[in-house]
Amino acid sequence: MPAKHPERLHHWDFSRALYLLLGIPFHAAVIYSLSHEWSIGSPEKSQALTFVADFLHGFRMPGFFLLAGLFSMMLLERNGAWPWLKSRLFRLGLPLISATLLIVPFQIVVQQAALAVKGTVPATDVPGLIAAQLTHFGEPWIAHLWFLWVLIAYCIGLAVLQALSCGSLRARLDAFVSWVAENRILSLAAFAAICELAAQAQTHIVAASPYYGNAVINYNLYVVYFGFGALVHASPRLNDLLLRPGPVAALAGAGLVIVSQVPHADLFTHTLKVMAAIFGALMIVGYISSLAHRHFNRPDARVRKLVDASFTIYLFHHPVIYVLATLFLLVDLPPILEFAVIAVSAGLISYAIHLALSRSTVLTLMFNGVRRKAVRSADTSGAAIAPARPPSNSIARPYPLRG
Repeated sequence: MPAKHPERLHHWDFSRALYLLLGIPFHAAVIYSLSHEWSIGSPEKSQALTFVADFLHGFRMPGFFLLAGLFSMMLLERNGAWPWLKSRLFRLGLPLISATLLIVPFQIVVQQAALAVKGTVPATDVPGLIAAQLTHFGEPWIAHLWFLWVLIAYCIGLAVLQALSCGSLRARLDAFVSWVAENRILSLAAFAAICELAAQAQTHIVAASPYYGNAVINYNLYVVYFGFGALVHASPRLNDLLLRPGPVAALAGAGLVIVSQVPHADLFTHTLKVMAAIFGALMIVGYISSLAHRHFNRPDARVRKLVDASFTIYLFHHPVIYVLATLFLLVDLPPILEFAVIAVSAGLISYAIHLALSRSTVLTLMFNGVRRKAVRSADTSGAAIAPARPPSNSIARPYPLRG
């Protein structure tokens, strides 16, 4: 049983903040991507920035959801299924509602204005386009908040499993890890078969609906990493394994992530891509975890401030990048230079917004889900929130990236 007052897991705090903040260079790079049509895309594209966006997203979102699963399982076991779920619905739901009502409409306005700036549509059509987007629910209303919708669904599922297991979920997960360790060949074969079924499912789902089909697949594939995070908390053996990867494993993981982004020719290569994406992401996340455990597994006021600010920065960096991307449509600079200015500026502006919001108890509650007095001493439960857009390299390519 967990200790009544367990020590704070500082290295996981650092990892959580890192993954959230990596959303800034990711979204700044997607503006110039050759493989994605983002909300506001630059006419000037960059192969280098395309690689940066694809590579970051190959492990960033898996890391987010792995930590979400780890902390969710930890707090679920500590507090019980329904009390924990009630707190999760409040902690995640309030920022979701606040950002949907106050941030997303602003993004829709900027996005439609950018079309006029690019010359895609006449300026006189912009008011009508804005009205149409605001009055019809669609992907722009989900935008970068998609991860909150998905995470809430995962939390509900985990609470149900805990209730059905009568509180023995951790023991069952630990037993499952032990069984896998004792039957590695059989487990690997079963994993390959599941990946093949996933690849086949994508073919049929995308054929039925390319737009929504890819969205359904990519949003649900993160249950793999969320579940793995729950296993990491339940199994000390798996926890130790996650903290073990070194530089060689990280390089191997990077190679697998890159391979997973190569177009596939048939079902066999598609299956290998799915497996490479999962193994590669876990190896990179493991290396980051080992570095964090080695260098940040202790109280640090600077890391604490970064952790406190990371979620608010994530919520607000997205509209800030919208505005900056629109402004850079008016100038003609090298994409790399524009990317650097946008990424740095978005980080600084978003942090300034966090400092302003943190002065208000009401605004802190609205956009962080915690009371201001609890921000500094909040439990690592805050790490159960994780964010950005489904990767285009695991099972399916998502529809236009916004998160």
